[in-house]
Amino acid sequence: MNSAALLNPTPQARFTRTALALVAGVTLVLGMLFLRVAQLQLAPSEGLRAQMVARTTTRDDLPPRGDIVDRRGRLVASTAFARRVVIDPTVFAKDRDFATEVTRLAQAAGVPRADVEAKLRNAIAENSRREEIAANWPESAPLWRAETEGTPPVMVARDVDVPANAAASPAVAHKAEDPFAAVQEAGKKAEAAAAGKPVKADAVLEAAPAVAPELLPPKPIRYLAVTDLLSHEQETAVRALMKRTANNLKPLVGVGLERQQVREFAGSDAMAPLVGKVGFGHKGMMGAEYRLDEALSGEEGSLTYVRDRSGKPLWVEPSGVIPATPGSNVRLAIDSEVQRIALEEVTQQVADMNAAGGRCVIADPNTGEVLAMVDIVRDVPEAIPFPWVDAPAPRKKGEPAPKADRGSFNPNQRYKVIPDDPGRKIHPALARNRCVEDIYEPGSTFKPFVWSTITELGRAKPDEVINTENGKWVTPDGRPLTDVTARPTMTWQQVLINSSNIGMVKVGTRLSAQELHDAVVRFGFGHKTNIGLPGEASGLVTPLSAWKTPTHTSVSYGHELGVTPLQMVRAFSAFARRGDTAGTLPTLHLLAPESRAATDPTMRVLPPDVAMLTRHTMKYVVDAVDRNAAKKDMPVGGWRYTMFGKSGTAKIPIGGAPKGKVKPSGAGGYFDNQFISSFLSAGPVEDPKLVCLVIIDDPGPREGVSRRSRYGASAAGPAARRIMERALTYLGVPASPEEALSAN
Repeated sequence: MNSAALLNPTPQARFTRTALALVAGVTLVLGMLFLRVAQLQLAPSEGLRAQMVARTTTRDDLPPRGDIVDRRGRLVASTAFARRVVIDPTVFAKDRDFATEVTRLAQAAGVPRADVEAKLRNAIAENSRREEIAANWPESAPLWRAETEGTPPVMVARDVDVPANAAASPAVAHKAEDPFAAVQEAGKKAEAAAAGKPVKADAVLEAAPAVAPELLPPKPIRYLAVTDLLSHEQETAVRALMKRTANNLKPLVGVGLERQQVREFAGSDAMAPLVGKVGFGHKGMMGAEYRLDEALSGEEGSLTYVRDRSGKPLWVEPSGVIPATPGSNVRLAIDSEVQRIALEEVTQQVADMNAAGGRCVIADPNTGEVLAMVDIVRDVPEAIPFPWVDAPAPRKKGEPAPKADRGSFNPNQRYKVIPDDPGRKIHPALARNRCVEDIYEPGSTFKPFVWSTITELGRAKPDEVINTENGKWVTPDGRPLTDVTARPTMTWQQVLINSSNIGMVKVGTRLSAQELHDAVVRFGFGHKTNIGLPGEASGLVTPLSAWKTPTHTSVSYGHELGVTPLQMVRAFSAFARRGDTAGTLPTLHLLAPESRAATDPTMRVLPPDVAMLTRHTMKYVVDAVDRNAAKKDMPVGGWRYTMFGKSGTAKIPIGGAPKGKVKPSGAGGYFDNQFISSFLSAGPVEDPKLVCLVIIDDPGPREGVSRRSRYGASAAGPAARRIMERALTYLGVPASPEEALSAN
């Protein structure tokens, strides 16, 4: 090409030259963009790293907790959903009148304005402090630092409550979420850790590789829960504030409604300790809720979606939806109606006897299913705390003992005998379940187990005559014994019917220590029933190595051992089981058959004929109660069902002294005038369907009423009789034959 052509290019040449220049320019720009993208991806600046976060949000989908129903399908506990108000203090009431907005929010949520304002002002003050710390953060300190190369971006939630340059608390990895959802999640974790204390919610740092926590400046609190769960009307009112357009009012910003599960309890307060309670995270913490937590909880689901820069959802991939799996429903063996009957009758009896409390356990002896469990504690104004006195100070050898004030013990004063239960004052579900957790001396209700063992081993026959010393006798080891029914002699069968302490101790000496100890253990005492409720006590049985003559004497008539109501009902079921299972112990169950394992092992403790003999002997005990203590309760037309049972009365032990304390002068091992009165029964005699134990704790003395009226037959027997009549009728058990009833 000549120079003229170069100086005067043709139109074609000019086009080609321009096109090449344009292509070269575009290629250069694209190359520079590629290099910039590579640089941003491979070596971003520290400021940019703080903004690198996956634009996806994962929200948890909470599974509904399974329902708890009674044996007939009646609802006992269920799950619903409700919301509470949470606030982002950094944006709440911006450019608005703070006091006015707080007032409107408090009125809508139905909470005291002062409470909301106090929480908000504390959070705002804390944020100001953190902002000052962050502003003075050393510029030389890098904001982010990866723990390891290639660490993927994560959300980091942490609470920084330190001055500049000081070490902060460890960072906590958190799911990537939109800003407000993220602060909600972090705040909930902080609230749980605070265990009910005023919450300093976690700050949320949105885009970070794993970070060395000591290099992070503090971030503001952006999550603050200001209400408890709202009613439907309150929730509607708060939503209206968040969306308001009327009267030229702008929507209330910085306010959210957080969805939470609510466990609704449909049972009575008396059933609450049995059912239990759920805690943070909707996890069972007591009772059946704790025992059955795995079955009730279900599996959490999730929803993952892509969001835009402002946090609004763009789309959801099919793989981003994982539905929650609801928890399984569980059916209890408890019958709500039997529970109600037991509660009513025990409550009445406790009031009638001016007692400190009452307990009741009802079970089906053939299946081992527990149908009712009641525990009542009543405030007794005249009862005072036991007057422990300070222990004397230690003294040097040879130093005379100081004259210490040992106080005085008044045997006629009524003292508090049921330990304080702080949980019961907070919520019924937090109460100690004394039917499961507390032990007591059974007194004469223990005699059927000793009597049947002696009879089985052939050490006494039912018609053998025993010298019962006209009701007063001193044992060879010097212990005075008294019988309520004073007679010169009784047959061995009458010893059980009349509850003769003298007859039981005399014939009890025919057993060796090994035989009596083994009999106690064989009936299940000293071992948990393993019903599955937390805190169950094993009871107390003197070990054979410490078994002495006084122990042998005491155990023969139901003392020097500690039992639970559950253990007594299980052991007594041996006399109430039918056919070949008579004389065997059932396995106690809290759950209905379809909610528990199929295995139901039993253990034989007596031959069937001895168990039946003991059952029919105890029928005469109830006959005496029907003629006396329970006569006023007899319905028109008489009782429908025959029963057998045994009363018991035991003094209440004072117990060990607290640390640094001793008993006052005159106090022994027991309260002289305060008792545990009980009645253990089953019926109908011809085919028992229920076993029922009623315990009246510390029936109170009343003017014009004898001491004997506070014993088991009179204090607890009438309630047991009424419960059995009502419960058996409700269950549709046929009435006992006329000839059996007329024999009473």
